[in-house]
Amino acid sequence: MKNFLILLISAAFSMGAFTVVADDHGQSSPPVGVVYSLDVSDPAAFVASMSKYWDSETGKNNPGYAILRQVVAGGENPATHTVALVFGSYADMDKATALNATSADAAAFAAEVSASASIVSSTMFEATGIVIGDAEPAQGPGTVTMYYQMAVSDPATYVAALQKMGASVETNGAVSALFAIPADGDSGITHVSAISGSSMNEMMTGLKGIQATDEFASFVSEVADAREIIGTIVTTDLATFGM
Repeated sequence: MKNFLILLISAAFSMGAFTVVADDHGQSSPPVGVVYSLDVSDPAAFVASMSKYWDSETGKNNPGYAILRQVVAGGENPATHTVALVFGSYADMDKATALNATSADAAAFAAEVSASASIVSSTMFEATGIVIGDAEPAQGPGTVTMYYQMAVSDPATYVAALQKMGASVETNGAVSALFAIPADGDSGITHVSAISGSSMNEMMTGLKGIQATDEFASFVSEVADAREIIGTIVTTDLATFGM
């Protein structure tokens, strides 16, 4: 799960001027944020700590929000959960950082969660606003998302091919969104393509429906030299905090 990502993703990422895989929540611009992959040893205690922080004065004044997801399939990585911290802008991210730096609530949260979870990795993301599917995206607990982690060497070619395919395929209720990854350690991941649905069945039906089309076959051919798939991960949304 080290190379994971989210929005909406809820995912985090609602439909509005911008549509993301389920996490935009009506924001006027594509969201940004950080996803933490975690090895959670005591889920109940971790959720209690999350709720306590976001119900505190610091949490209420935090300009962002958090989405907790469970890892359904993540390969050999030990991460069991992910938390996406989502902001409307990098300026809001800076505000949250400054707020937490001097907050007793944030310090108490850090101390508490150290006993129930450990960080496996962290990933910074930017929603690009590039979306496939015009159905109302799934939101809230139970939303399932498949993330394709990619190293894209030619973004212009990849995006052009993706948008051409997206203009003609049917997603059967699922919604797919593209995210840029400014920072993810040494994994080589530059972008994540996320497809989500209100259930595993909806997500997989939409994904397989796209993959069965001639448009998808053409897309794969066009981007063969422009991107490499590094890994995949599947998560299900458990809770959103700060909304």
